[in-house]
Amino acid sequence: MKAIICALIIFSVFLYPAQAKEFIVTKIIDGDTIQLDNGEIVRYIGVDAPELRTKEGVSEFYARQAAQYNKKLVFLKKVRLEYDIERIDPNGRTLAYVYVKNLFVNAELIRQGYARAIVKPPNVRYKDLFLSLQEKAMKEEKGLWQEKKPDTESYYIGNKRTYVFHRPSCKYGEKVSENNRIVFRSRFDAIKVGYSPCRQCKP
Repeated sequence: MKAIICALIIFSVFLYPAQAKEFIVTKIIDGDTIQLDNGEIVRYIGVDAPELRTKEGVSEFYARQAAQYNKKLVFLKKVRLEYDIERIDPNGRTLAYVYVKNLFVNAELIRQGYARAIVKPPNVRYKDLFLSLQEKAMKEEKGLWQEKKPDTESYYIGNKRTYVFHRPSCKYGEKVSENNRIVFRSRFDAIKVGYSPCRQCKP
């Protein structure tokens, strides 16, 4: 497994040569979002760090540590961007895989437990790599995986199209069609394969 992961990371580096355009990171917004010297806001693809500022005005577990580690990796450093199918998210942010020299930042955040791996079709180029790194971090209880969130439901409803999972009582979960519906027995099972918790019902 280690050999496969290393090979994938090295392969990705050689696909995108050093002469690609580079930018300076001028601001760290949180554990998975940065601002470049051209004013562009970049959201890391396939990565979901804990929220620094939730609607309730509090930080999620390990959010500050994730932001600090992201800062350590990229702040005031030259980065190059690699894109997938979609380049802009609904909030107008650029979606990218980010590299500092030969370091694949997206993968490193997941590997060290500072962020979860999330699957957001159609941007799934490194899905298998990210999920492999996450599985190892979960087993080793690195970073955010030190938090033990108990299951509050006997099962959860996942949407195969959006890769989001819901509580059974969630109005959005109830709308998932039979073709897109998948049932998880625990939060762990859903997160392990890249599903994100619904931001409304917060399973």
